[in-house]
Amino acid sequence: MPRAQCHALDELFEAYGARGIRTELVCYDGRLPELARCVDGSAFDAVLVGRDANFAPSSVLGAPWLAEAAGRRIPVACLPLTAAETVRRFATRAAQVQLRSRDVTALALLAQWQPRYLRVADRIQALLQGNTPTVRWTEELIGRSELVDALGTGLGLGLYVGHGRPVGWAGYHGTRSKHFVACAGKPLGAVVSLCCRTASRLRTRLSYAEWLPMLGVAAASFGAISDTLHTDNTRWAVRICEVLREGVATIGELIVRAAPLDPAAARAYRLIGDPLAPLATEHGAWMRASSIAIHA
Repeated sequence: MPRAQCHALDELFEAYGARGIRTELVCYDGRLPELARCVDGSAFDAVLVGRDANFAPSSVLGAPWLAEAAGRRIPVACLPLTAAETVRRFATRAAQVQLRSRDVTALALLAQWQPRYLRVADRIQALLQGNTPTVRWTEELIGRSELVDALGTGLGLGLYVGHGRPVGWAGYHGTRSKHFVACAGKPLGAVVSLCCRTASRLRTRLSYAEWLPMLGVAAASFGAISDTLHTDNTRWAVRICEVLREGVATIGELIVRAAPLDPAAARAYRLIGDPLAPLATEHGAWMRASSIAIHA
């Protein structure tokens, strides 16, 4: 990351150390080092690229992983380096997620109120039944203000299917980063948005997928820089369920293992925030989440 920002993530690095995760910090000025060459043949589990916020996710990274010559995929995330206070807020919240107990992954299932997205939500719920604790907060059951509060209960993973835009989700009558500004709840481990353009910078300073970690809503976010196909996103959803059932520790591992076989299905997506964010649920979060009132 740029030398002027090398200490902005100290709190996250301290949390890595407490978990026994070895880190290597590479500071640079000007041009970004050639990442593939830096990691090829290495023992790195993940890479986080801090880059001046003027650079969009689409220009910083070409995919949500780096491929070694031997074929191993290393999850890679980008982080927009905005004001130092904002970067430190991300580091603080991501550190909180790092230090959680890793015993339970609980999922918040989110979907826009349209038949084809609710069908995908039904399928996800059926695939995870009896394996991964899942709370259903789809749009026909919960309003936007209630959802914003619910996402602060401290679950491990939020998964959204529906329409997306650079400024947010189309579901819940339009969900934007501004709706989370005043939230002081517990962060999610990660938010996965299987939809179009939530990581796109089109006519916005930061994309919605970038704001979620920077506002401390989640330690990591996964979103698309362009339009996506519903069939591809359904494949992503099914594969994510399969990997959750098999057992997975971090968002980076989930994305690498769950990627559909067709490279085009992954090409539009980027990972933002902590690539080693554990999909861990805060103590007491499942009880808090289960008590959220919905319009059943």
